[in-house]
Amino acid sequence: MKYIAAYVLLVLGGNSSPKQEDVTDVLAAVGVQADAQQLSLLIKDLQGKDIYDWLASGSKAIDDI
Repeated sequence: MKYIAAYVLLVLGGNSSPKQEDVTDVLAAVGVQADAQQLSLLIKDLQGKDIYDWLASGSKAIDDI
């Protein structure tokens, strides 16, 4: 969840396509050490996707539960 939060913060801050290093820097700024392998999977999964659509689809999935 912390990786997603950092990614979303970067997008909201104007970085439309954050890279792994960007997310790692945000996490390091608050004292969190990122797991490079997990973060790499997340970045690959989100690459080319609109974060707002992605979040909306997750919200809909929660509503369906």
